[in-house]
Amino acid sequence: MEARQYIEFITENIGARVSGSPREAETAQYITGVFEKLGYSPETRPFTDTGYIGDTETTIHSANVVAVKPGLSHREIIVGAHYDSVDDGLGADDNASGVAVMLTAAGLVADVETPYTIVFVAFGAEEADLLGSYAYVDSMSTAEIQNVVVMLNLDSLTAGDINYVYSNERKSVVRDWALDWAQSHSYALETIRNVDLTDEDGYDVADYAAFQEAGIPFAYFEATNWNLGDQDGYTQVDPQYGDAGAIIHTQYDTIEYLDETFPGRVDERLDLFVAVVYNLLTQFEMP
Repeated sequence: MEARQYIEFITENIGARVSGSPREAETAQYITGVFEKLGYSPETRPFTDTGYIGDTETTIHSANVVAVKPGLSHREIIVGAHYDSVDDGLGADDNASGVAVMLTAAGLVADVETPYTIVFVAFGAEEADLLGSYAYVDSMSTAEIQNVVVMLNLDSLTAGDINYVYSNERKSVVRDWALDWAQSHSYALETIRNVDLTDEDGYDVADYAAFQEAGIPFAYFEATNWNLGDQDGYTQVDPQYGDAGAIIHTQYDTIEYLDETFPGRVDERLDLFVAVVYNLLTQFEMP
């Protein structure tokens, strides 16, 4: 499966990809090359901002990589995944998995007629205060914001026990479509209604946030387990595994650990999320 190969290349050939680091830049170049091989004409959009690496505030130079697939309508679905990581582990789940699903979906729809124009965005510096997604939204005009049907956020898709899709309850059409499609095709996908996606300090935790603040509907795909730990989505697996049940932001975030500990899970998750995203991109139309 192409998705697994993308994860393996990013984690094994590049490694940890701290926001603003040379390895993060190398990953952006790799993603650009993949888009080009798939027939796209990707654009690199650099940005500079201040963010935190751990507890240290620093100036971060990063970039978003954008590839556009024209559709029957000029209205857009944005598919986003951040490509940076922390320096613990190799970032296989967080978030080479999201990048892998995005790139695989981009390949599948490249020569397929789609109802909407699709904008694929690999976000830089997510781990440093979501800088890439905010830079992207900040560059949009009011007309461009109003032109977006939905933003699909792909983040940490392979480690957790349960597959989820979240959204704002007032703008849940795409989430509900994805749930219905998955159920009707025997894919295990769930949601948490009225979900609180903020951290203990009340801050949003993923790239959907900038789009939500701009009034753009989002559907956020993730694998974790809201039934464990503090039931806040941060305990992904049984606490006997990883770091008390956490895989992301730990030394356990490697494809080797996931394969050894949860045989077959990585491929199963990749298959599910690629299928849901692909069919959403090729079939969904706003009612």
